[in-house]
Amino acid sequence: MKVKRLAFSTIILTYILIVFGGYVASSESGMGCGPEWPLCNGLVIPVLEGDTLIEFTHRAIGAVLGVMTAILYFIIQKSNQVRELDKASKVLMLLLIIQILLGAAVVWLDLPAVIVSVHLMVAMVFLAALIWIWRRADEQPWVKTRREQGVQNNIKAVLLLLFVTLFLGAYTKHESFGLACSWLECTNGFMPVFFSEMIQTGHRLLAGVLALYIFFLTYLSFKNRWEAGLQNRLMGASLLVLGQIIIGFLTIISYIEISWAVLHLAFGTALFAIVCEAGVFASYSCRVKRMGGRAVILITDNNNTQKRQSGDMPFLFCFSLFLQIFFSNFTSDFCVS
Repeated sequence: MKVKRLAFSTIILTYILIVFGGYVASSESGMGCGPEWPLCNGLVIPVLEGDTLIEFTHRAIGAVLGVMTAILYFIIQKSNQVRELDKASKVLMLLLIIQILLGAAVVWLDLPAVIVSVHLMVAMVFLAALIWIWRRADEQPWVKTRREQGVQNNIKAVLLLLFVTLFLGAYTKHESFGLACSWLECTNGFMPVFFSEMIQTGHRLLAGVLALYIFFLTYLSFKNRWEAGLQNRLMGASLLVLGQIIIGFLTIISYIEISWAVLHLAFGTALFAIVCEAGVFASYSCRVKRMGGRAVILITDNNNTQKRQSGDMPFLFCFSLFLQIFFSNFTSDFCVS
């Protein structure tokens, strides 16, 4: 349980760090410590005011997160956890090292848009890995269930679209392309002409496709009577998408006011998490049978059937699901009641 609690606390701090990083970018405070890392304006603790206070706070949160991640890693290594959790903790530490190096490069190279955007994407994968560890800790070995491959493939596609959309959104932000086009048109009408307009329009088009895709899957989940848990997750994703559309509109008409821009990132990060959650549920959800007033999950593979209480079901398998998009080594099936 110690691993579970620490992992959950680290997840919360990671989310805060990602959103606060958006505030650093929106307030243009990224160079508040000058082109120096790990020092800030030549000092370990600088004069805390203005942009320096904002950037140093971001670094301080990151430092605390790094310590918590290291503690989590060593606890897992000492506790003789299951093999999958051991591997995940090592991947987590690798991601942490990559993030530290990217953070330093961002400062040394004066905030290049591509590296800053990659920095955010690695943070998303880091968050997914933490979520996986959180839900996997203290659980019994999982038995993957038969699943409808089409459902799983749709969730993978949504996750991939979301990842690319987030990257383009970050790149648009850090290249200051956010106002290249107005809400409905660009300089010469609806079709983008300049590179900045193409990038911003590409982000919008992908976001539109993603929104329609999530709405369609939500509709299908109710039409075809998928698992109630999967329906709820897709409904939550749909509500977040609606919120993102409204916030995106307000961000543009407010000329990228800081609060709307940060809220846009906060909703996007939450959407990434819930899509991961839905993918995990789609991968491992199975029929629930009421026995003696208690929900018992029947987990079935080709050779055996096991029973587990519904409260023990692993909800989040985000990191593995994300990797499945790029590595086709995921072979289990999906079961829909």
